[in-house]
Amino acid sequence: MGLTVMAKQHNPTQKFWRTFGRVVIFIILLILAISFLYPLYYMLINSLKSLSGYYVDPFGLPSEKLQWQNFATMISQFKILKLFGNSFIISFFTVLGLVAFGTVASFSFAKVDFKGKGGVYMAILATLFVPAQVTMIPMYISFAKVGLVDSYFGVILAYWAMFLPETIMLMTANFKSIPNELIEAATIDGCGYFGRLRNVVMPMGWPAISLSIIFFFICSWNDLFTPMVLLKSMDKRTVMVALSSLIGRYTGDPPYQYAGLLMSAIPALAVYAVFQKSIVKGMSMGAIK
Repeated sequence: MGLTVMAKQHNPTQKFWRTFGRVVIFIILLILAISFLYPLYYMLINSLKSLSGYYVDPFGLPSEKLQWQNFATMISQFKILKLFGNSFIISFFTVLGLVAFGTVASFSFAKVDFKGKGGVYMAILATLFVPAQVTMIPMYISFAKVGLVDSYFGVILAYWAMFLPETIMLMTANFKSIPNELIEAATIDGCGYFGRLRNVVMPMGWPAISLSIIFFFICSWNDLFTPMVLLKSMDKRTVMVALSSLIGRYTGDPPYQYAGLLMSAIPALAVYAVFQKSIVKGMSMGAIK
């Protein structure tokens, strides 16, 4: 009886701290959301201003007619749709290769026993600690000797080399959670290596696979350094390389710059919006450790 009374006396205090903790978490998440969304808001409102309107009030809403022609200028003069095409080709085939090679390698590391597996896996993970800038010079020299400089495939191959270890790490962690009984049942039913991979591992490991698709599509889309080094032709430039020249070409005209930057962010945001459930599910299932 006495313990029940004491528990009731402590309940208001516990309720207060639970409520306080939720409020604190809400405030933290709200601050993080604002910090992520404000740059997009700032680009949006300023991309719709005239030059004079921007300099009068760079932080306020447009006070005059919305300047949609800023986006039209990016399309007509800056050829941003062509740049989108270049970036999409590179990002699409980068992700396609990562998924193809990554699922096969990750399945082997997660569910297949072979001699030296641990050492090979650790050697692959060790490459994650080598900065891409360190390997770029020898990579450029090697690519130049075989004619891969100034080609889409050269950039794609460089991305495979940079992102494949991370892909293997993400997928292997997830594939290990797949019950061995399902793999054995597929083997009994006559499935070979690729049959087990297609019918069991890929469906159950789809959250990790989709997470890799989204993450590395965005990484390759937003990357500036690699295509800037490997691509020389103006007509092969990616959107990020081209947008870096906005600072020089449209210096003193920020609304044009913000219009181009905002347009470049749309594909990545669209990919995330479509696959956001897969991202959450992949993280909750242990795809990211």
